[in-house]
Amino acid sequence: MKRFVVAVAVIGLCSCSAEDDGGASADGEDNADSSDEEEPVDERVEMPAERDGVINFAGPDFVVMPGQDALTCIHVTYDGPEVAYNNAISLQGKGGHHVIFLGAKEPKPPGTVEDCSDGADMSKYDLLMIPQELPAGYGTVLPANRKIVIQSHYVNTTDKPIRVRDIVQLTTIPMEEVEVWAAPLATNTIDITLPPGKETEVSFDCTLENDVDLLMLGGHMHEWGTKFEALLGPSVDELEPFYLADPWQADFRDVPPVNLFLENPLPLKAGTVLRTHCTWNNTEAEALEFPHEMCATFGIVAGTRDPIECRFGE
Repeated sequence: MKRFVVAVAVIGLCSCSAEDDGGASADGEDNADSSDEEEPVDERVEMPAERDGVINFAGPDFVVMPGQDALTCIHVTYDGPEVAYNNAISLQGKGGHHVIFLGAKEPKPPGTVEDCSDGADMSKYDLLMIPQELPAGYGTVLPANRKIVIQSHYVNTTDKPIRVRDIVQLTTIPMEEVEVWAAPLATNTIDITLPPGKETEVSFDCTLENDVDLLMLGGHMHEWGTKFEALLGPSVDELEPFYLADPWQADFRDVPPVNLFLENPLPLKAGTVLRTHCTWNNTEAEALEFPHEMCATFGIVAGTRDPIECRFGE
């Protein structure tokens, strides 16, 4: 089992916001004193020291209120040249669920913090990175002057507000050392409504447009998931089970099992169908929707510089 962390290669440049020590709420406003009842508990991770071959991305800190389950998007800008990366590490405070990189279709000033929990917000972003350390000779491209969004998911189960600041640390390799380009793969849906007290199933298909080699594949749901299955085949009539987590366990939300093919990449021909099938049992008294529950297959493919994303429910 491999921890869902990020790994990327970049030269010693820093895209840290000058507002790192400020306080911002999910709507971008200063909220250092937003809680009249009590001062937020400081759960910010320490900013790593700068060093050659590493770039640290961070935005301003923000406050997650008690009981809040939300996606927060932080705009940053990479001002350097095109580089290659092969590893990345995400750093989060207590209550952190995930941190990923997205490309901003509608860039905002660096340091802007906004709530992006509404599934419709996902149309504003491109897939940019899936955390996974790559084998020697493989690299993923980080384009020059890329407008980036750090998406942070926090679930504050405590009775106190917490102050957090997430960091993505990227490690680079020289462009000339990249023998095979790799890119993230993600297929997901925001069209999720789970009635209370019932079992619900959702399936959707993603068809690959080009030949690629699969390096890694895993599934993502939250704690109400009971079964996750991914199937692969040359057509919808020839699908075979490929990845199965049955029963899905609550701790898979943060540390999902993955299938790795780093030593022996699995060839996938153009036209290959990837089907994602999620099953949940909503034990709550109210319906659950995105982002409180999710259904996504994530992975890394080789033989392309361009991310592959199939998104449903927009």
